[in-house]
Amino acid sequence: MSDIKPVRFEQGTARLFAGLRRRHGMATAGPGIAQQWRDFDPAGVPGRLGSALYGVMCGADAESLEYMCGVEVASLEDVPEGIGRMRVPTQEYAVFVHDGSAGTVGDTWVAILAWLGGGAYESAHRPDFEVYPSGVDPSVPSASIEIWVGVVPRRTGGAVSA
Repeated sequence: MSDIKPVRFEQGTARLFAGLRRRHGMATAGPGIAQQWRDFDPAGVPGRLGSALYGVMCGADAESLEYMCGVEVASLEDVPEGIGRMRVPTQEYAVFVHDGSAGTVGDTWVAILAWLGGGAYESAHRPDFEVYPSGVDPSVPSASIEIWVGVVPRRTGGAVSA
């Protein structure tokens, strides 16, 4: 898994997400996020676009990360109070594919972080997201979970490397 490479780079458009937001400690993120998916009801989010579900990460540091189980929506104005909201700006993404169950997607994230640590790109420090085209069930194999990681060319000594 450490030899992971993006399947493509894509200029992503701005997106609006709504759903269930929670902060997780890094040591317990796996089971915490699995429980969060069990608690999330996408039917309770009005204005949904498409059928995909999204796992959106933001606000990560060494101890914790914020994660949203969500759907893409047409507008945040119709999202009721109590449902998390997130705007994701237009940005360049490295798109990776996770082959396996949703329950092992954390292993792919570890490999992606290693790729970011030593390559020509670094994190854009904006929300990244997982795309679950057919729902989220950690026990069922899923052939194509896409992971969209916002990237910028790595800066070295004040210059941008390509």
